[in-house]
Amino acid sequence: ELGWPESIPYLDRPPSPLEFYREWVSPNKPCIIRNAISHWPALKKWTSAYLREVVGPKVVSVAVTPNGYADAVFQGRFVMPEERQMPFMDFLDIVEKKVTSPNVFYVQKQCSNLTEEFPELVCDVQPDIPWMSEALGKKPDAVNFWLGESAAVTSLHKDHYENLYCVVSGEKYFLLHPPSDRPFIPY
Repeated sequence: ELGWPESIPYLDRPPSPLEFYREWVSPNKPCIIRNAISHWPALKKWTSAYLREVVGPKVVSVAVTPNGYADAVFQGRFVMPEERQMPFMDFLDIVEKKVTSPNVFYVQKQCSNLTEEFPELVCDVQPDIPWMSEALGKKPDAVNFWLGESAAVTSLHKDHYENLYCVVSGEKYFLLHPPSDRPFIPY
């Protein structure tokens, strides 16, 4: 009713910076852009074997929860996940189901964890998306690397900045609410 589409539109190529700003950023509308990162080496290189070889025994921050919900409201309280320091290869063993655990593990730390915690992987991606940076008039504040089990869920939230998610492998599902729904969503 308020101009929110029934489905999210797909673009077959990255838009120009001006088009991206006018059509998507300014009106606060989401879109899915195909072929935007097809030139990244990560698309071919980021296999479990490659990640084991490149990151391997390095100790990284992993969110651990009993139910997959990190940074979530549970029984009326905002609950942070346990943040566990563990060798990346041990984390991969859990994600690949080589080791079982009653908990859900998710590399989901923000604050530019790709550049800060996984610098070995930066050479496989671009440090920014040029057309996005030009449209916004600045480079990204943070570039994050997220990897997790299918049970890992991000709670309903509002980011106060623009986001561009680049899915290298697997799937990421989003449930989006239009900005006009904000008054009807409980805190």
